[in-house]
Amino acid sequence: MLIKEILTIDLSVDIKNVIDLEDMSEAETKDEIENYIITDGLAKEYADFVTKFTSNIVETGVWISGFYGSGKSYFGKLLGYMLSNRSIAGTPARDRILQRFTGIRDEALTKNTISRLKNEICRVVFLDVAKQDTSKGLAFTLFRNFLKSLELPENEHGFFLFQLLVNDNTINIFDFISKNTDKKWPDIKTRLIEYAKAIKSIYMQKGNSESDYNSLITTIRRDIDQFSATRLKEELESYLKI
Repeated sequence: MLIKEILTIDLSVDIKNVIDLEDMSEAETKDEIENYIITDGLAKEYADFVTKFTSNIVETGVWISGFYGSGKSYFGKLLGYMLSNRSIAGTPARDRILQRFTGIRDEALTKNTISRLKNEICRVVFLDVAKQDTSKGLAFTLFRNFLKSLELPENEHGFFLFQLLVNDNTINIFDFISKNTDKKWPDIKTRLIEYAKAIKSIYMQKGNSESDYNSLITTIRRDIDQFSATRLKEELESYLKI
């Protein structure tokens, strides 16, 4: 018997040198989960994190430390998949990840601990600060990536659309666009002219004038140039109230 015949991983697949935190494609996510090897040590770290995360702890920061190439990004990205639990080819990410814990020490206990996350609702924003344009400040960089996580444009139109969603007490952009226009969001979300026209149309359908629209879009552009940590906090709090 050959070694490759007793392993559960495909040795013919190239191992990536660096994990791209911002590549969230379904195919990439599926590959990253299926090729992740959980050791007893890693399993304990994940379980310890979930235990603290689901407790009454009030601290908001987590520091992942390790040497270059030790797997910090991969560890963090899998942790993000656990928390967000997005659907991958029809299967929740957390269910896929839990399969990787098969055979580790205290398997049942560890899986039970991680399953506590089912009671948590999380929005995960992945970004690599080194790759970001921070010319408008770190606060707006974070907010721009938050808009991206909601599948909104990362510009003034996305900001405008976010405010419309909040006012409508919803975070589902797909339903919002379908309800208020004859368009579907996947068909227009990458076409600036199309989604800008749709956003303007929705705003004016609510009884606002074109002058109101022009004034508000100008204000939003100014707010972006002066975006602060306080404004970031206010916008995120408005989202959390939905």
